[in-house]
Amino acid sequence: MYRMRRCRNKLFSLLFILLFPVIATVPAGATEATPSISPGWTVPIFTPPSQLSFCGERLPLDKRHGREMLDREFTIVVYNHPQVILWLKRSRRYLPFFSQQLHQAGLPDDLKYLPVIESSLLENIHSRAGAAGLWQFMKHTGKRQGLRITADLDERLDPLRSTQAAISYLAFLKEKFGTWALALAAYNCGEKRVSAAISMQQANSYYHLSLPAESERYLYRLAAIKLIITNPDRYGFRIPADQYYQPLPNHRVTLNLKQRYRLTDFAKGLGTTYHTLKKLNPQFISTFLPRGRFTLLLPQNCRQDPMAIIRTLPPQPAAAGQRFYTVKPGDTLGAISRRFHIPTARLRRLNRLSGSKIMIGQKLRLRE
Repeated sequence: MYRMRRCRNKLFSLLFILLFPVIATVPAGATEATPSISPGWTVPIFTPPSQLSFCGERLPLDKRHGREMLDREFTIVVYNHPQVILWLKRSRRYLPFFSQQLHQAGLPDDLKYLPVIESSLLENIHSRAGAAGLWQFMKHTGKRQGLRITADLDERLDPLRSTQAAISYLAFLKEKFGTWALALAAYNCGEKRVSAAISMQQANSYYHLSLPAESERYLYRLAAIKLIITNPDRYGFRIPADQYYQPLPNHRVTLNLKQRYRLTDFAKGLGTTYHTLKKLNPQFISTFLPRGRFTLLLPQNCRQDPMAIIRTLPPQPAAAGQRFYTVKPGDTLGAISRRFHIPTARLRRLNRLSGSKIMIGQKLRLRE
C-alpha cells in the first residue's frame, strides 16, 4: 500500500512538471471556460402540493416546519434522476405484489413504499448495520417475526416471507403507538427509542417529538416518494412501457427436508441452473437446500416433482457453522461481511479492529 501511494505521488509530481509551463503561459486576466447555456434555459422547479396524506393521516403542511421538511425531501428525490428511474423500472415487479398482500391484511396501501426507501426494491441487499432484504429487517427483529435465519437460509431475503413479516410487524407497531406516523418512526429507529422519546418529552405526536434526524425525515421522504411514483409524468419521468422490469415467471412450491442437498445437483435435476435458482431464491445464502420446511420459487417451465428429484440426490452433512476465516488476496472486510452475512461492526468487535484494514493470512473470528 505504501509503495503504491509513493508511486502515485511521483506520477502526480511528473504531471505537474509537464503541465506547469502550459499553465504559466495562460495570459493574465484569462478566465476558466464555463459551460455555455442556451438563452432562456432554466432548471425546472417542481412544487409539492399544499395538502398531502400518508396512510390516511394528513401531514401538517399548514405549518412552516412541515412544508419545509416535505420540500427538502421532495427536492432531493425529484432531482435524483438515476435513482428515481430505477425505482420506477423496478416498481412493477414488486409494488403490485405488496399492494395485494397489504389489501389482504387490511393495511393501508401507502405502506408499499417502505421497501423503496429501505432497499430501493433490491431483495438481496444488506446494510452496514446488518439489516437485510426488501424490508431491511435486523436479525433479531426478523426472528421475532418468525423469519428463519440459519447458515443456509435467511428468510429476510425471501420477498414473500419478509413481506408477510413486515405487514405483521407494522400492524403491531400501529396497535402499540396509535398512529401510522409513530409506527413508521418506530419501524425506522426502533420501538424502544420512540417509547423513550414519548416518555421523556411528554408528547405523543410524531410531529412534536425530537427523534433521530433520519426518523424525523422518514415520513416526509416516504410521502415524497409516493408523490413521484404515483404520478411520474408530472415530474418529467416518462419510462417506455417495455423498460419496466416485470416479475420473473415462476411458480412456488413448499418443501420439508430432513437433510441438506446441493443446490447445483437439484438445479441440474430440474433442468435449470444454480444461477437461476439463486436469483429466484435469494434467501438461499449457502450452496445447499436447507433442512426443515421452506418455500421456494422454481422457473415457470420446471414442472417436475421436486421431491422425486431430491430422492435421487445424495444428502450432505449438516452445517457446522464456520468459526474462523483466513484472509485471502483480494479480500476486504466488507466482502467478508457480505459473504458470511455478518455485519462489519460485529467483525470489528470480534477481532478488535479499529478500522477496516485486514492483512493476507490474517485469521478472522466469525463467531463468539
